[in-house]
Amino acid sequence: MAKMYKLSSRTAENTSSLYVSRDPEQAGSVVRNEESEFAYSEVFMDNQKNYWFSKKVENSSKDYKLFIFDHKNGCLKSQIIKGQPNFYEFDSCVAVACEGDGSKGSVLIFSKNEPELVKEWKVNGYLWEVEMNNDVLYISSYIVEEDQAVLYIIRNGKKKRVNLGSNMAPTDILCYENHVYVSGAPVLNGDPKKVMVLNEKDKVVTEYKLSISPRALYQVDNHLLVYELDLSTGKSERIVYIDLQTGEQKEHEIPHSKIVECTNDSLSLLEQNSKTIYTWDHGNRKIVNTQKVNEKAKVI
Repeated sequence: MAKMYKLSSRTAENTSSLYVSRDPEQAGSVVRNEESEFAYSEVFMDNQKNYWFSKKVENSSKDYKLFIFDHKNGCLKSQIIKGQPNFYEFDSCVAVACEGDGSKGSVLIFSKNEPELVKEWKVNGYLWEVEMNNDVLYISSYIVEEDQAVLYIIRNGKKKRVNLGSNMAPTDILCYENHVYVSGAPVLNGDPKKVMVLNEKDKVVTEYKLSISPRALYQVDNHLLVYELDLSTGKSERIVYIDLQTGEQKEHEIPHSKIVECTNDSLSLLEQNSKTIYTWDHGNRKIVNTQKVNEKAKVI
């Protein structure tokens, strides 16, 4: 299932979004009480100060109840959805991606002004990622029965399916300069490990083969930054810069960590066991600062 890194497009630009996930692996996940009951997700706030969260209906069911607190009218709205939701905020809407039953999921599009359901899109397979650019919605999924990675493109109210290849999960989507970048990681082991580039006609025009298993994509100046996450081991200790003009790749080792934030200047990485934040400088391509969470920074 898609992991939400923040409620907005993941470019290296700082945004004014009021919610940024501080823990990508936990974003949108369910928080249980001691009795494993009445489990609520984290609460997300959009830029209209509406609150979004969910609760599993019962342990044996795949149904969840979606809650939306309408800030303008001061009321709580709810509806039943199929499968655990992940939340994505875009300029014009909030998208709620629901896992479904594994064979079919759905993406619900809500308005942010007096939040109401605008449209629901059904897609086959396991949902992986959702992105929107210039009012075009992109949804990636992996269809087990076909062993096929798929990118759904929804433009002007019409849904188009683009097959990307077999034995891989389409782990992330990044829109940049009229191109769409989709990372592919092997479902089991081996290959493929790559980034596919689609043009404005939704055709794959370029592929970058990688030495790492890609989980997330970021745009840093004229480079594509690829963050590793091995789906079988959970390992994340490398990043790769791809020069989008020359195609040249540079691989670097990083601490076993998760990305907290990416800007044009630096990358913030959280090592959970030691509760340490590392600052990786894009220009120097090295760690330039480290600090314990809630402690003063220490300069390396």
